[in-house]
Amino acid sequence: MPSFGPIAPFYDDLMQGVPYRMWAGYYQLLLAQQGVRPTRVLDVCCGTGTLTEMLSSEGYAMTGFDISEPMIQEARRKASAAGLEIRYEVADAAEVDLGERFEAAFSFFDSLNYITDLARLRQSVERVYAHLEPGGSFVFDLNTAYAFEARLFDQQDTRPRTRVKYNWVGQYDRSSRIIEVAMEFWVDGEKVVETHVQRAHRPEEIEGMLFDAGFTDLRCYDSYTLDRPHKRSDRVHYAVLKP
Repeated sequence: MPSFGPIAPFYDDLMQGVPYRMWAGYYQLLLAQQGVRPTRVLDVCCGTGTLTEMLSSEGYAMTGFDISEPMIQEARRKASAAGLEIRYEVADAAEVDLGERFEAAFSFFDSLNYITDLARLRQSVERVYAHLEPGGSFVFDLNTAYAFEARLFDQQDTRPRTRVKYNWVGQYDRSSRIIEVAMEFWVDGEKVVETHVQRAHRPEEIEGMLFDAGFTDLRCYDSYTLDRPHKRSDRVHYAVLKP
């Protein structure tokens, strides 16, 4: 079963514990570190748009896209219910062409780990670059190999009063740097099964793609801090500029 399909309508129930407001604040902190004050912002692989909505409510003109049509349908439903004017499109990050440019773009919650083919990831970086105005910012995060080796994807919540119960078990292949996570969900008693596949991209691979695309001023952080990554960083944030 493809990722983020049948579970899309219940994704926000599943993510209730995610500190989205902290993420929004951290994103704005990284923008300040770059000296960028955007008006128009692109959410790359936006999912159901929770972070997109938060930034829209803070005054940014937001656009988001995701490869999952069910997730975009949910994002559009939420924006309409909240009275927010947000453009959402179904698009593949490696091929997206929205016909406009933005002053900033971001991709949070390890979305780019899901692009396991390096050629497609390179194309995705190039497409973000093409969608930015000169001086534009691109900020994104990635899970590290340490996160997979430490089995941080092995999670479960089967408490009786939880609407969306789940059990996740990951299998990591160090040679390919690929993890396959078998995910079982139970929603109101009905079982849904998905398999999520991610790759732990090497820092040198990411840096090469960014510089080859034309980005400059690379900054790298142990996530949600302004500290440099270390060997036990399970998530890393990158920030670059389009000159």
